[in-house]
Amino acid sequence: MQTTATSVTGKPESILSSSLALFLVGVLLCVAGRSAAQSAFEEILDEVADPLSQIERQIETQEYAFAVAWLGRHIREIEASHNRFNPDLIRPITLLGDAYMGQGDYAGALEQYQRAVHLSRVNEGLNAPEQVAIVYREADAYRRMGDYELANAREEYAYHVLKRGYGPADEALLPGMLHLARWYEATGNPFSARAVYEDAFRVIVANGKDETDAAITILKGIARTYRIERFPPYYAAAVASADLTSSAFDQPVSVNNFPAGERALQRIVQIRQAQVDAQPIAVAESVLDLADWYTLFDKTSRAETLYEHAYGLIAEIPEFNAVSYFADPKLLYFPSPGNPKPPPLEYRGEAASGYVEVAYRVTDTGHVRSMETVASDPEDMMDFRVRKSLRLARFRPMLIDGVPVTRELHTYRHEFTYYPKIKDAQESPPDAS
Repeated sequence: MQTTATSVTGKPESILSSSLALFLVGVLLCVAGRSAAQSAFEEILDEVADPLSQIERQIETQEYAFAVAWLGRHIREIEASHNRFNPDLIRPITLLGDAYMGQGDYAGALEQYQRAVHLSRVNEGLNAPEQVAIVYREADAYRRMGDYELANAREEYAYHVLKRGYGPADEALLPGMLHLARWYEATGNPFSARAVYEDAFRVIVANGKDETDAAITILKGIARTYRIERFPPYYAAAVASADLTSSAFDQPVSVNNFPAGERALQRIVQIRQAQVDAQPIAVAESVLDLADWYTLFDKTSRAETLYEHAYGLIAEIPEFNAVSYFADPKLLYFPSPGNPKPPPLEYRGEAASGYVEVAYRVTDTGHVRSMETVASDPEDMMDFRVRKSLRLARFRPMLIDGVPVTRELHTYRHEFTYYPKIKDAQESPPDAS
């Protein structure tokens, strides 16, 4: 019987020698030149049991050009020895798309992903969940190309595939539901995100896990959608022009429902308090999240009671210092002022940097007051917008012995890029008359 020698590490010598050879190839890349190293690496890959795993590592280390060349040759070899619809093509074609993505060739990557999805559907079935990871890559390629509408369509298609493959109440559907809900959040669609989270919670309940950390994740998502709706994050405007609508969920929408978000956060506190193995800081932070919710919605008296309770919980944790934990206000919401609108290209000069620095105080209710512009350059270009954003901001107030207090002399510096407007070179001279 033939045996494989084993080294002192407990690993077969053949594996160690392959790893050593790959390391030496890396040295060769630096010393002997890339062409020699690539030839040596190709010879090693031909003898490795799973060369595609090595190619994955090459892509992770941004060795895109070599990965593209090797994968192209590998794909042609499979096509020549089998056919263009062989299932062995799915993985290398997907990796080729990954390599193109790394190079910034999103159109080329999308073409590879589309072919990989087609092969998956042909070989594994129209509703096979195996295609979903590739569909997510398609969506990412569309997003990077700026086509949010098609990216949204692929995200929703991936969810429908999972739903048909697993069934509406299967726990295996949850990762896909969370993925879609977070996509909706990121693209400024809190209503569809909320519908997904609520469906996900029904799945959790159906599987008897409504007292687990998985339930907490979903409840946080539900509350977050109400918060995003009332306090839109600064990045939502960047994709709002896509006018994304969802056909995935046709349930009635609840708008600006403060009690619903409140109930979700209250439920999290109850779950944390009931968990035998819950970390004390997790319990305290769930109370803080609810207190912050009340601060955002100007329910001051409720917030103060919970802040005092959270302060006491954290003061009892040996590894935490409650005084330093609450020594400064914590920003809860701030709509970024962004950059000033640039002039048309024909009037646009070279990009320049500007800033606005504002001093202010944070009150015991978390509002910004007594603003004063310390400095700005260019003067008055962004002063009004920065001050308006700060006026809308909300903070968790500074706490002393659990009591909210006003924090004096806080400062904020907003840096931005702008384009000075230049005189049109083609402007007509004034009329002589």
